Amino acid sequence: MACSAVRSPILRNSSVRHYALAATAQASLPSPDVQVLGNKITVAAVDSNSPVTQVSIVFKAGSRNETYDTQGMSHLLRIAAGLTTSRSTTFGITRNIQQMGANITASADRETIAYTVQVLRDKVNQALPFLEDVATRQVFKPWEISDSSPRLRYEISTVPEECRIVELLHKAAYRTGLGFSLYSPKRQIGEISTETLQHYVSTWFSGSRCAVVGTGISATELSDFASKLHVSSNDCKTEAAKYYGGDARKERNSPIASVAVAFESAGLEKGNEAIAFAILKAAAGSGPCVKWGNGASPLIKAITSATGNEPVAATAFNASYADSGLFGCILQTTPEVAGQATKAAFKWLRTANISDTDVARGKAALKAAVLGATECGETQLENLSQQVLLRGKVLSPLELAAEVDKVSAADVKNAAKKLSSARPTVAAIGNIKTVPYSDQL
Repeated sequence: MACSAVRSPILRNSSVRHYALAATAQASLPSPDVQVLGNKITVAAVDSNSPVTQVSIVFKAGSRNETYDTQGMSHLLRIAAGLTTSRSTTFGITRNIQQMGANITASADRETIAYTVQVLRDKVNQALPFLEDVATRQVFKPWEISDSSPRLRYEISTVPEECRIVELLHKAAYRTGLGFSLYSPKRQIGEISTETLQHYVSTWFSGSRCAVVGTGISATELSDFASKLHVSSNDCKTEAAKYYGGDARKERNSPIASVAVAFESAGLEKGNEAIAFAILKAAAGSGPCVKWGNGASPLIKAITSATGNEPVAATAFNASYADSGLFGCILQTTPEVAGQATKAAFKWLRTANISDTDVARGKAALKAAVLGATECGETQLENLSQQVLLRGKVLSPLELAAEVDKVSAADVKNAAKKLSSARPTVAAIGNIKTVPYSDQL
């Protein structure tokens, strides 16, 4: 089994994926068939002609639903995918999936946990029972959970600094809820019991918080599978996100300083405003588009002009969740100029002088990312599940591109103006001797 904590839905943190050549092909794909079953599970299927079927069981049970005492729960659940269930052993799941040439993965973000199977279309009926076992029939035997501790410790130790700065930024911004990390704290290794895991699953893995999505499979077949899933009937509500802002710093002996500056933006519930921030992110710049090139976007120019000849890497940052979001900048540079770079990034974000030309460029880049994502089956499936669970409706890539076109330059500029009065959040890791605190900016 494989697990991943890296998820990049289109409107949360878009990135250009090669070339947007799939736009014409996408026009011929059927529209998703969405329905809500009697057990409250939402089903969405796209019956394409792909020889590979992908099916995901997704729950709104990400790390934002943890508490202080249960931090690391979603990380441990990702690792526990594929362990012994009520009707299959670890060996049985692994061996049968291998024999089918299939693949089962567990992935998560702050709001959702997804269990996905990829299998040839003619073997989907053999693979779906094992996906059901992995996602809904866990038993969490104590010795198996205990044996997972070395893997948990290894994954925590190998988290790259680019991910750590994002986790630190969320901790400073939200403290709890969305502030809880995708990765387990070291103090929690070996501290989460099987009873705690089972309670978390029975609480948050419920029908009203579940979606079953698939590509390369008929809606009838997927609905029949979803209607037989054993899920909880609980109807728990996620606590609303509360933005605080402030500072989070971690000092290390390092030749570089990593800094993130952000403000509260819009959640996915505010559709047009969330898209406006996604356009603003593309307009602000995500680093050079040409290998070994220098970024020519407004944000990059502002930072590099303040650091002189010192090396600096910077990118705009945008993360939209169901009811909140973060917009800002992440940069890495030498300790001597980290403070200057941070102040330059903060000043640009506060003023955000975006022209109509910048907005047009940002819209083009975002649409290229949306349409280019259709080249990747995994991304297409993930976007389908995120829209079903977090937005309550599903738009095709072409419809999403049309929504981007509807956002005017004035909408993007108004979104940028909101940053001028918002409370900042600053996170820093490394040699941060020159990095200012948020109240010093």
